[in-house]
Order: sequence, then structure tokens, then C-alpha cells
Amino acid sequence: MNAIIKNLVDNEKFKDYLKNINQKISPINILGLTDVGKVQFLVSTKSETNNPVCIITYNELQAKKLVDDLSYFTSKIAYFPKKEIVTYDYIAESKDLPYERIEALNRTKNGNVDIIVTTVESCMQEMISEKELYSNIIEFKFNKEYNFEEIKEKLVKLGYERADLIEGKGQFSVRGDIIDIAITNLKGVRIEFWGEEIDSIRYFNISSQRSTEELEEFKIYPAHEYLLTDSVENICKKIDKDYSDVSDAIRENVLNDIEQIKLGNYLSKIDKYINYFYTKTSTFLDYLPKDTIIFKDEIGKIKARAENIKNDSGILINTLIEKEKVVPKILESLKSFEEIEDTLKNRECVYLEKQDIAFNRPNMYRFTYKEINFYKSTIELLIQKTIESASENKKVVILSGNEDNSKKLVSLLGENEVPHKYIENLNQKIDEGIVTISKGTLSSGFECFDSGLIVITSQELFASEKKKRKSSSSFKQGEKVVFADLKVGDYVVHRTNGIGQFIGVNTIKTGDVTKDYIKIQYRGDDVLYVPINSLDNVRKFIGAGEAVPKLNKLGSKEWEHTKAKVKNNLREVAQNLIELYAKRKNAKGFAYSQDTAWQKQFEDDFPYTETDDQLRCIEEVKQDMEKDMPMDRLLCGDVGYGKTEVAIRAAFKAAMDQKQVAYLVPTTVLANQQYETFKARMENFPIRVELLNRFKTLKEQKEIVKKLELGEVDVVIGTHRILSKDVVFKDLGLLIIDEEHRFGVKDKEKIKELKTTVDVLTMTATPIPRTLHMSIVGIRDMSVIYEPPQNRRPVQTYVLEYDEEVIKEAITKELERNGQVFYLFNNVEQIARKAEDIQDLVPEAKVEFAHGQMSGRELEEIMERFVAGEINVLVCTTILESGIDIPNANTIIVENADRLGLAQLYQIRGRVGRSNKIAYSYLMYNKGKILSDIAKKRLNVIKEFTELGSGFKIAMRDLEIRGAGSLLGEIQHGHMDQVGYDTYCTLLDEVVKTMQGIEVKEEKDIQIDLNVSSYIPDEYIENTSQKIEIYQNIALAKKEEDISDIIDEVTDRYGTMPKEMENLLDIARIKILCKQTGVFKVSQKLSNIVFSFDINLFNPEVVNKLVEIYKDRIRFSQGVEPYITLRIKSESGKIILEEVKNFLNIL
Repeated sequence: MNAIIKNLVDNEKFKDYLKNINQKISPINILGLTDVGKVQFLVSTKSETNNPVCIITYNELQAKKLVDDLSYFTSKIAYFPKKEIVTYDYIAESKDLPYERIEALNRTKNGNVDIIVTTVESCMQEMISEKELYSNIIEFKFNKEYNFEEIKEKLVKLGYERADLIEGKGQFSVRGDIIDIAITNLKGVRIEFWGEEIDSIRYFNISSQRSTEELEEFKIYPAHEYLLTDSVENICKKIDKDYSDVSDAIRENVLNDIEQIKLGNYLSKIDKYINYFYTKTSTFLDYLPKDTIIFKDEIGKIKARAENIKNDSGILINTLIEKEKVVPKILESLKSFEEIEDTLKNRECVYLEKQDIAFNRPNMYRFTYKEINFYKSTIELLIQKTIESASENKKVVILSGNEDNSKKLVSLLGENEVPHKYIENLNQKIDEGIVTISKGTLSSGFECFDSGLIVITSQELFASEKKKRKSSSSFKQGEKVVFADLKVGDYVVHRTNGIGQFIGVNTIKTGDVTKDYIKIQYRGDDVLYVPINSLDNVRKFIGAGEAVPKLNKLGSKEWEHTKAKVKNNLREVAQNLIELYAKRKNAKGFAYSQDTAWQKQFEDDFPYTETDDQLRCIEEVKQDMEKDMPMDRLLCGDVGYGKTEVAIRAAFKAAMDQKQVAYLVPTTVLANQQYETFKARMENFPIRVELLNRFKTLKEQKEIVKKLELGEVDVVIGTHRILSKDVVFKDLGLLIIDEEHRFGVKDKEKIKELKTTVDVLTMTATPIPRTLHMSIVGIRDMSVIYEPPQNRRPVQTYVLEYDEEVIKEAITKELERNGQVFYLFNNVEQIARKAEDIQDLVPEAKVEFAHGQMSGRELEEIMERFVAGEINVLVCTTILESGIDIPNANTIIVENADRLGLAQLYQIRGRVGRSNKIAYSYLMYNKGKILSDIAKKRLNVIKEFTELGSGFKIAMRDLEIRGAGSLLGEIQHGHMDQVGYDTYCTLLDEVVKTMQGIEVKEEKDIQIDLNVSSYIPDEYIENTSQKIEIYQNIALAKKEEDISDIIDEVTDRYGTMPKEMENLLDIARIKILCKQTGVFKVSQKLSNIVFSFDINLFNPEVVNKLVEIYKDRIRFSQGVEPYITLRIKSESGKIILEEVKNFLNIL
């Protein structure tokens, strides 16, 4: 037991309170606690009674604080957040909140939680009853029999959506005798049947689709709380009947809703018509087990908050009635404070209060707690406090946060001769008069006078305490950088035949032999059947624009001519590339020294917890810097994932070796912010940081430029002003480029010149195709931060029509919690008018506007006022897109979101959600406007990718949607449209190699034509795109390891392989052996196998060896293309394959 808990449990007053709890005396009042004291009380009560515990608090921030403090003592905590009640129609919303709610409900149901934290608002809202929510739980047990069809029906009733391939939470898929069910976004459970009996249950990783752990049993709980318990027809009839006698405006709205419900888009309508969907509703309190002890956190605040919510909802209801809009039933049915109290009257309740009250209540316990906090500047006071407390024989605990801080504290107390000891985990007795140091953290320290305990937290003492985060497996393997699945109708590029249209997979039977072929249609109805073992020759066509590519004619020279033309045009581009990279490779860069003691001290001062990915990226950058070849590394990390800290540490390392650093950012506002960050981080060290951008006067700029030349500035941060001719560095060592995709071609050319001898670190959240491609082909090194920082919460996103009421509600809601709002309006001419409209809409807001055509001073002043909180709604153009960080701005409204590119939309949305508050993003498009297909696709992708860390996938999807864009600094769209992205990259690669003097051998396509049935039967893998994915993996296999990998994956996902599929893998093995032995064709003619050789790779001496082994069964024919014929003993498929493999292994 944790010693802090043990200390309270041993207290006589607490023991007396516990007696009352055990005797079911209620209510009990506990007075005089601090916030951490409340947490100590909750955990102690749970550990001594073993009853479930629930604490109801007054708002979300307090709930979050309690959850953080509770997590120091136990991992078995759950937070049940409120529903977001929306009074408007939206076409999509992110699923994070619903998932957080169902997770808490499911854990409460299965008893996998000790303490539940919730808010009064969550308790006021009605929801589906517990009985209806959990009526279809499925309990799977190994070796037990089940009805397969019933399971599928039950999964749908539990809110799971059927998909061909599981990609995230709330989905299930069926393949033959295997059912996959996604439990979280990362993990699923795979149930394999043998007939009707369960043969195995195992966890699997969703990104790799591989099984990870065997299980004996598993329960499937609902995927979300919005389940259908009645037929859609019945629900719609009831709504239609009750809303028949209403105004025309309301009637029209209701009929639209009914239509959406019938189309299956009912999730967003349930709260609106909750009593039509569910005959009996409950509140969260009804879900709590009967023996739960309910704690109420400051009842006065809870009551005031409940009354405010009721008042606000009353005002909102009246507004909706006035505007002739449907009032959501969930809003009308909000419980009052009195109703909540009534629900809890027969429950065991404990009231927790900070303040002592003058009058007595029954069952009242007064404790005396005091909050204690020490800061950097008060270390002397801390020493004094510990000396005094130790001499008074008090028990003193200092929570140091991490091991480094523990060592500092041990040394500090030792120097001051304070008696102390270090315990890694506080699960042993605390001695009186000795200071106990341990790892861990709480939001604040406290002194409990009743038990003589002092707990001090040191997070404010040493810059800031860092909590060790759990290593996240999310995206650890990284996403496979592949283009989207091939679908019928897609355009494809065949290596030798050019652009065609994919028609499907055809199974062709010749005699007893069955094989699968990819059918591609060319111009003039020509058709090409590509054997699936040659699928590595086919790629999905990705062009540079949205234009439909021109199909090639089979058998013509057209494709070869097109490639030759493009290749010719690429030579000039390649020349520049080669010169640049050759210069870097041959250039001797500066090899930085290993980390100094100052570097370690500087890194320890970082006030937040680094993620494992951040630490890995920092290490990779440092290793590059310590080599004598100039660094050229791309750092790709999601918006707000801590790329800046990686850059700061690299800059510090450079400065330690007396080298200058230039930090290049795309906007003046961002330059200012990064300057402040750098300055604050480096203030304790002799490093001179300067800012160079248009915010500075000409005189100031001249002064800085002069200092740079004299070496009196170590780090300069600025916009493309840094690239001006007059800026000369005394000794530039490191160039850092932030948000690279925002720079124009001219700027990039200037950067190129700088790049040849200095180390370069390029940072971006959504890599443009150029950087992404360069990384894929390995011309530059790449580091990726996949993990979100601690406390980062996904952004609650709504995609909806433009609606002033929604805007008003969103802004008001943010202002009520003292937050700030970004309103994105990308039209400089109309922006002032838009700001006035918003001011009229929300008169209490302080609205300003900002755009890129303002003068530097104006912009600086507005942004400074926004950062300082003097402005709370900023109407702006996409100037805010590049990295501006304002943690207090947690709502963003984007007008005409469909006009923005996907990378832009994604980054803009990343401006919010940078604190521990929940953030909101409203992506709006014009009312009645028919969205273009590409705009619709964009909005849908944004809604799909609400999970954190998806910039990488977004860039790939953007690549597909908008086309591959301009790849090489000059417009190459035309060329890319002619040949497609993949062929373009291949041609570029060939040109580069040729110009470098590397011989480019045309890779011969290896053909295998054996009379063996080799395909994937439909009954094994039904879904075409999954089948193609497996075919593609087989065609791309380069070694035996790859094939073993495919076997593991396929048997895991689809069960035991049929013999036709085994044959297919043997043919892949044969293809690998052919490449190694110079054979380019293996064909069968009756009972003879013919092996055709590439004359340049053929070794005639092998013939004698083969004659020795095979005697008269082989014949050798010499010529331009030598070949050997082998007579086989049997025409059985398995024997043919074995014979061929054995023959190739001898070569």
C-alpha cells in the first residue's frame, strides 16, 4: 500500500469515518481538505472498503485534475465526460468523446475500475438505459459452440460496423471462419471458428493485422451508446406523428431528419429525438453498481453549476422556439440538481469540502489540510521546512517526479545535512524525522496536521518535473508508405505497356490448371491479362492533377516514346539534383563534439515530458551532427508534437561548438513566437538569440546583420529575410527550416545554395510529395515523431453547413470557459466586414482581424494582444496555419472549409487542442452549395483522421486526391500526367544514375509459366482489394524471409492456406531463385521444363554439374539466349514445383 494512503488509513479519525461507511450511514461530511487531500481520501476509502467509488465534481477542469492526481495512486480510474449536446445538423463528427464515454461505461460494467470521475453535467444528461445497452453482450469462450449468423447480427446490434478490413474502433470484419473485432484504434480481437466451435481467440494489432496474444475467453461490449433498440421505420413513424401539427419550418426540418434516419445517418439524431429511440432512459448514476460510494466534490459549486446549466439550456430552448427550430429532447430532459439529489438519496454519499463551515452537520469530520508549493526561487525555504519538520518528528515525503530530480534532491539534502532516504516506490513505512524522497508527482503538495504528514512535490523546483510516460505502440512500426488499394475502374500503369484501366481479377481455367490474372483495358478495347505473379509490374496511376489520363494502345511504341520524352526533360532537373547531392556527399562538413555537461543541463531544464519518439529523433539529429558529412535530415511530426524542442536542442549543440544557427520560418508571426521560445529556453546560458524579420526597423535589421557577420549572434530566427544577399554569417553551422512546404521555389533555390556545407534540419507536419518521395528513395534521412505529447487530446470536429447560430453558440461556449477562438476566413477584401458581423453576433466578444497584407507592426500588435488574452476572437486568413501556438485558443471555426487543401485543413485544425482542455473544430461549407467531389472527399478525410498523429497518412491521401503535385521545384505536372507518379520517379531515378555514371540495367521481367493451379480462391479471400494486397505482397517478395512473413500474415488473418495458394508462394520462391541465377523465364511444355538464361549471367560450367545429377533428363541449347530443358518425372503440381526449385538451387 502506498505510504501516503497508509498514513491516512492509520489515522483514528479516518477509522471512525470508515466505521460509519461500513454501517451504511449517509450522508457523511468531510471538511478542510485540499484537492490532493480529496484524492488521498478517495483512494484510502476504496482500499479499505473495496467498494467502487465515484466522485462527482463541478466542471471538466477539476475532473481532469482529479484524474491526473488519482493516476499517481492507481491505474484503475475512469473518466466519464459529458455528451456534447448540439442543436444543429452536421454531416460528420469525430468519435473521440463517444468512445471515451463508452469506455468508462464498459469498464464500470465489467468491474475493471476502482474510481470513476465525472461531472454534474454528465449526471444531468439522459441516455440509453443500462438494460438496453448491455442486452447483447457476447461472451466468447475457447472450444464453445456459437451460431455464426447470430454473432454477426449481435455485433451490428452492439453498434459495430461491418468493414472489409478493420481500420479502427467500432468495426468488425468476417473472412471465412474468422471474425475480427476492433476493440480500440490499435488493438482488435480475432475469433477463429472450426465449424461452429471456437478454435482460437487472440488479440491482433490493427495496423499490421498480425495476432499478438492467445486468449481463453473474451467479452464484447457495445461499440458506442447510440444503439438501435427499435426498427428505424417505427422510430420514424412516431416522430412523424408527433411533429405533424407544427409550423412549416419545423415540419421541413423534421422531414429532413426522418430522411437522414432512414438513410442510416441516425447517430447525430438520437439526442434530438432520444425519447423516440428509447422508451426508457437513464442517467449515468443508474449505471453505477448499488454498492458504489458517491463522493460529491464541493456541493455548493456542484449546485451552482447545475443551476447554470439548466438556466442556459432554458435560454437556448427559447431561442430555438423563436427561430422555429426543433428543440432536442435531450435538452428538455436535463435533470435538475434536486432530481440528482433525489436519485442519490438511497446511496452511500460523502460530501467533500475545502472550507470548514461554522455550523455542525450530522456525521461531520473536520480535518486540517494545508496546500504546500515550493518554486525554483524558494529552495532555501524548502530546506528550512524539511529541517524544521524533521526536528519535530513529522513524516516528510518529497515526490521528485523522476530519477534525475531524485538525485538532485538527495545531493541537495545531503549538502544541507538533512536526514533523508530514497525509496523508488512509496510502498514501505515512512520514518518520522527523516525526509523520504520518491518518484512520482501530484498537482500540489499538502500538509495534513491530523496525521503529521507533509507531502512536497518538486515539479516547480527543478524547472519542471517530468512524468515517465507509458511507451505507446501507436504508429511504432510507422505506416507502410503504400498507395491506396486498387479498386475496379482505377487507372493503372504497366511497366512495359503503359496506362490502362483496371477491370478486375479474372480466374481462367485451362484444362486442369486454374490461375488468376489482372485484367487491364487499353485504348480501342484492347485487353491485357497480367499473371498475378507479375503484379510487381503494375502500379496505381497517380497524376499531378485531377485530369483523366490518356489510355495507351497495346502493341504500339507510344508508351516507349512518351517515356523517352519525359526522360529527356528530366535530364536538366536531374543534373541540378546530382550536383547538389554530390556536393553534399563529397563536402567535408563540421563534425560536432559529443554532448557537453551544459547540454545535459539544458535538456534537463525542458519543462515537459519528452515522448519516446522525440528522444529518438533528438538522438538521430545529434548523431548526424557528430559526423563530418553535412546533415540533411527531414523531421516529420504532427502539429504540436514537439518538433521545436528537437530543433532547440540541435541549435544548442551547434552553439556549444561556437557555430551559428539560422532558424528559417515562413511567417513573421511564427518567427516572433519561436524567438520568444528560444530566448526563454536559453536564458540561463551565454547564447545570444536574435530575431530578423519585417517586425524590426531597418536600423535594427542592419545592426543584427552586422552582428551576424562579426559572430556576435549565435542563433538568428527569421523569415526569408535571412536569405537576403546582405545577410552574411561569420560561421554558419546549422540551418533549421520550419514548415518547409510554405516556402516558394525561389526561397528553396537560395536554401539549396546554403545547404552544401552546413547541417540542415527540415521540419514539417505534412510533408509535400517532394520531401516525402526523397525520403522514400533514401536521398535524405528522415525522422518521424508519431506520438502525441502528454495531455494532448484529440480535437472534437464537426463538418457542417454554414450556420450563424452554430457560430454564436461555439464562440459563446468557448468564452464561457475563458478561452479564445480562431475564426478562419480566407478573403482579405471581406475580412473587416466579417469581423463586424461576428461582433454583432456575439456582442460580448472582443473581436479583431488579421491577415498577411497588414504591416509587420500591425500584425505583431494584434498577435501580441491575442497571446495576452486582450482579444478573444481572432478573424484571420490562413496566416495562422504556420505553427502559431496559443494554448488558450481551443475553438476554431473554418468558413468555406471545402476550398482549402487537405494539408492546409489538417494543419489549421492542429492550431487548437494544444492544452489539456477539449478543443472544438467546426469545418463549414456554404448552405445549399453542392460540394465538388474533391471537396467532399477532403472533408470526409478530415473527419476520418481525427485520431492524433495522422499527418503522415494525410500527406499520402492528399497525394492521391490532389495528385502528386510539383515534385522537383519546377513545374513537372505535364510529365507526371503523361506517365504517372511511380513511373516518373523510376525514370528520374534512372536518369540520375545514368548521369552519375552508374550503369542502369533494364530489369528483365521474369516469366513463370507452369501447368500448376496457383491463385487465391474466392472462398479463402472474398474481398478483391484484400486479395490484390496479398498478390502485391507476394509479387514484391525479394527473399525467403518475406515469404515466411506473408505465410504468417495470411494464415493469421484468413486461416489455413489452400493448396492453390501454397503453389502461388512456391512460384514466388522460384521467381526469387531465378533472379539470383540469371534465369529470366521458366516455361512448361508437356513433361518438359525450359529454363531460359540471360547470356550475360550464364555460366556454361554449370551444365557439366547438371549432367552429372540429371543424366539424360536434361538438354542444353546454346545461342543468343541459352536454355536448358529438364524432363520431369510427374506432371503433379507439387512435384513440378519441387523439381524446379531443386534445379534452381543447384545453379
